[in-house]
Amino acid sequence: MKILISSDGMHAHYFQRAAWLKGFTEGGIQTLLWDCKNTPAFDVFDTFEPDVFLGQSYNLDSALLKCIYERPHLKVGLRAGDWGDFEHDPRFNVLHISENEKRILEKLKKETGKPDFVHIHYAQDAVDQTHSSYKNIGIDAKSIIMCADVHEYSGASYDDSLACDIGFVGGYWPHKGIIIDKYLTPMCHPVGKYNIKIFGNQPWHVNQYCGFIKDNKVKDLFKSAKVCPNLSEPHAHEYGFDINERCFKILCAGGFCVADNVTAIRKIFDGNGVVFAESPEDFVNKIEYYIENTEERSSLASLGQDFVLSNHTNFHRTSEILNLFGLQVDAAKILNKWDSIRNTANV
Repeated sequence: MKILISSDGMHAHYFQRAAWLKGFTEGGIQTLLWDCKNTPAFDVFDTFEPDVFLGQSYNLDSALLKCIYERPHLKVGLRAGDWGDFEHDPRFNVLHISENEKRILEKLKKETGKPDFVHIHYAQDAVDQTHSSYKNIGIDAKSIIMCADVHEYSGASYDDSLACDIGFVGGYWPHKGIIIDKYLTPMCHPVGKYNIKIFGNQPWHVNQYCGFIKDNKVKDLFKSAKVCPNLSEPHAHEYGFDINERCFKILCAGGFCVADNVTAIRKIFDGNGVVFAESPEDFVNKIEYYIENTEERSSLASLGQDFVLSNHTNFHRTSEILNLFGLQVDAAKILNKWDSIRNTANV
């Protein structure tokens, strides 16, 4: 079996797809990550001849559609726009399904039976709310939430140069800054009250901004910081169903996480190693408490790491994807491979 994964740019979902690539490959499945913006569809499909295609519902151009039409055996799963047909809120620039996309998908489904499903990174109860219009055209909308890439975030080491009270990795821009400036920025003043190290591709306007951090050192920061916050974007606070990837990564690395209160994230991690803050004031109080209480912090970090490694790695997600296609035997092989790796590496 061969799986082709389409990548549409460098964002959080690119890194999730890269993680899927590793999970499928470790499970013995030949897998290719396709840069759909720079390599023509005909070239990659004719050369690779996939049995499974994982792409996006919002960039189905004529060439890609022809490749799908020409391959009756092909199984197809497509990432849908973040909010599908959900409420258009002018405050948030979030991707919705367009009428043109809906027409293309409805025609494709009627004529080929594809896609097998569309998916989004929310829990299933939220997907049923946000992406109901896909069901109206005969397409199931499924949940495939974020995961930890164990190839990138397990095996972290303590690094004195990264040790701090609070460690955070993420860019700063005005939309994201709405939440950052309520929770984390106030803790940067006065300088020196807490030892804070902030890294990211987009500059922060605080003295604790340390610039860019190499990808292979992010896990070590998570391991070395006393507290690694998870902060979501404003629409997640407003509606409660967006699930970012940061908690998965922090816990996988053995870090300790205090998070803002987003309903969907809390449903996954509450009681499983993450401490949730009810407000910006509670965020400060909880971080101060756990900076001083090493044993409690370490115990929760260990609990969270085991929870993620047992339920939310890229091996688990790739197995889930294969199950959605009805490929249960291959799905089981991937989980067996992960069990073997954990037993051998004692993680």
